[in-house]
Amino acid sequence: MNNQKKEPRPVPEEFDARQPFTPKDKELLRKVFVHRSFLNEKEGKGLESNERLEFLGDAVLSNIISHMLFKKFPGVDEGELTRLRAKLVNKRTLAALAGGLSLNEFLLLGKGERNAGGRENATILAGVFEALLAAIYLDRGFKKTFAYVESLFSPLLDETLSEPGHFDFKPRLQELSQKVFKEAPVYRLVNEDGPPHRKVFEVEVAINGTVFGSGSATKKKDAEQYAAGEALKKLKDILAESPGTRSGD
Repeated sequence: MNNQKKEPRPVPEEFDARQPFTPKDKELLRKVFVHRSFLNEKEGKGLESNERLEFLGDAVLSNIISHMLFKKFPGVDEGELTRLRAKLVNKRTLAALAGGLSLNEFLLLGKGERNAGGRENATILAGVFEALLAAIYLDRGFKKTFAYVESLFSPLLDETLSEPGHFDFKPRLQELSQKVFKEAPVYRLVNEDGPPHRKVFEVEVAINGTVFGSGSATKKKDAEQYAAGEALKKLKDILAESPGTRSGD
């Protein structure tokens, strides 16, 4: 006797009740959960897997996260932004988000994939998360998708920034400033605004009396880091345009 539990079909209404919003197109939503292994099952004949949605969702997510980082860190160069994006958008993170949204409960998997623990497979979970984003994008548009992604990733971004050593702009600026100007950069608080529990600090950094960068954040030390990042980029640009000048050698 085969005691294997029959693979349930996803129930969009049940899924809808747990989310802030989901695609209105129920057929599109069903496609989100169809893993390619399910196409080999009798119930999967004639269905389309979520792989095309996954492809689109990956691009949409990269676009949104890039936009968030670009706006949040105006003084940070593209290399640092790329590294931060990679730290935020990876298989482990997306799989965790998929689990938090209970996407694994609605997955349609082939028998072999089910037996192999497909519902806990990080690659499959990351894929279904990206497929969901694509479905929201196609059904609700970019603005709604952006708001959804922002609500999920803003806390993750804050956690990433709180990790020690993520941004090392200050020590790098200190080293370059000492080499070029023979003096350390000076940080100055120029403004603080907002209620006591959510103040925003604005900091400038100057070298040899010249302001090279500024930054704003809810923590003074973070504002200093962003100011240092902007100053570092500006100083490198100046040195690149004028090789050999003020080298300090």
